[in-house]
Amino acid sequence: MKYYYARVSSESQNLDRQVEYFKELGANPRTIFQEKRSGKNFENREVWNELLTEWIKEGDTIVVKNLDRIGRNAKEVRECLIDLAQKGVTVESLDQAYLNDFLRENLIDKEADSLAEAMLNVMLDTMLQVDLLRAEWERKELRKRQLEGIERALAKGVKFGRTKNDEFRQKFNEIYPLTRDKDNPNYLPVKDAIKAIGCSKAMFYKLIDEKGQK
Repeated sequence: MKYYYARVSSESQNLDRQVEYFKELGANPRTIFQEKRSGKNFENREVWNELLTEWIKEGDTIVVKNLDRIGRNAKEVRECLIDLAQKGVTVESLDQAYLNDFLRENLIDKEADSLAEAMLNVMLDTMLQVDLLRAEWERKELRKRQLEGIERALAKGVKFGRTKNDEFRQKFNEIYPLTRDKDNPNYLPVKDAIKAIGCSKAMFYKLIDEKGQK
């Protein structure tokens, strides 16, 4: 039985490209497992873990678009591939088809009938490790560039974190009750409350609507 696994790293990313690719290959939608989780490690990978523990059995195959869909940690992914091979489960990569025969037949048994075959097995195993390390390196480089971009933005005065509307809401929650009771010695007319909050009149009444009060 063939199962297909598609993964992206965050909710904002789209799985459609991987899923459509699998369908073009004839995959039954019921055999396509989709997940939006980081590939940094195997923690909180509910769909992947469900596939391995509840669906996969000896003789089955897991198809991925690229081996980095399994994960981004080279050491952990290789250990996972070996563990699956020892259980009789094959992994196929569409982008790394040149490795599929090796993953299916020689990953855990590198015995060879000739020097040429032995050298080929070593070469393919090295290529596997290089591909996995490249994916891990790319993840680290992406994170590095993101941090550098944030640092440059901060140096230019760009602010991250809470939005202006969040600040308005916080001030509104503190000041709005003072507009409700004219007998309160700290009573504020609406006009003064708007000025104290620093928002527009439209924003003020929008916040009132959000609060569900008149």
